[in-house]
Amino acid sequence: MSNKNCIIRVHVGHQLPEGLPSPDVYFTSGYGRAAGVMAGGKWGLLEAYNGAWQVPLIVRTLVDGTKDAISPYGYSGVYASPSMSSVQVAEAWSATVNRLRELGVISMLLRHSPLVPQASDLSGLRPIISGHPTIVLEPADSDAAWTGMEKNCRKRIRKALKNGYVADVRQATVQDLASGGNFRRLYEETMQRLDASPQYFFGDDYYTELIEGLGSNLLIAEVKDPTGAVAASALLMRHEQRLHTHLSCSKQEDAQMGTNNLSTWASTQYAIEQGIRQIHLGGGVSPRDSLFTFKRSFGGRELEFNVSGLIIDHELYQVHTKNRAEVCDVTTDTLLASNYFPAYRGGTPRV
Repeated sequence: MSNKNCIIRVHVGHQLPEGLPSPDVYFTSGYGRAAGVMAGGKWGLLEAYNGAWQVPLIVRTLVDGTKDAISPYGYSGVYASPSMSSVQVAEAWSATVNRLRELGVISMLLRHSPLVPQASDLSGLRPIISGHPTIVLEPADSDAAWTGMEKNCRKRIRKALKNGYVADVRQATVQDLASGGNFRRLYEETMQRLDASPQYFFGDDYYTELIEGLGSNLLIAEVKDPTGAVAASALLMRHEQRLHTHLSCSKQEDAQMGTNNLSTWASTQYAIEQGIRQIHLGGGVSPRDSLFTFKRSFGGRELEFNVSGLIIDHELYQVHTKNRAEVCDVTTDTLLASNYFPAYRGGTPRV
């Protein structure tokens, strides 16, 4: 690959150019368009060197017409193929920032993947979150997956099976994700019970884009009680030899019977049967919370997820932060010191 005259191409729309490889589902247009609905912006992929450099972003328009950008929810960041030299990485990064500046983007938030090669030593990036743990399973077979789990996790799977719960994994359908469908209803009930923040609730447009974008790679793990009622469910996203847990839910009374454990075990067995090498369970809402502890009980490896930010236009960033500070009745310095990025989206507006 030549390191001269790096050209950043911006891909939008429903499909990427034929032959352009995606390193993971979070880099695909199918997932990106759904994530754009979730984030209130438009998805695009900045790419160079025939796909060796890829930066998927959701671009959001601010009140004055300027823009900012954020990685799609999940794990993407800045992919740089190991075949790229440090000089090529630096050149591609510079060209990417310049392209964003031309598009009127004043800041960028990056959610870096621990699963695909990431560009390192990128100038101007500031750490926002460092070392957030996430779990990936890489079982050789069912026996290895079973013995790799903590004793209590195996016990809860046995309990669910003994009490007549059954689980399977299949392709997700439009009916599953329709308003009032089994998955939708149970997921929304679960989020309400957990008093989840608004970002964990999704509308019809999101689910429509997700199923249309991922097609047969959007799966559902479903646990049913002895009467046939759905007790636990999870949306899974497959990308080649990797399976990601996306959204999970369960009935509270059934969860005590080990249905969440059985759901993850069914997903693990499905992956093994399909020859999938990695099952990414993700992490918790906060580092090492109860959700992370649950995922860690399945064994596997602990990886680190990081988030960083870049200010592209410092003058406009300062203006927006000052305006936000006035709305929140705090000082600009207070917002800048909060480590919320971008600062002009932080704070709480005064009533």
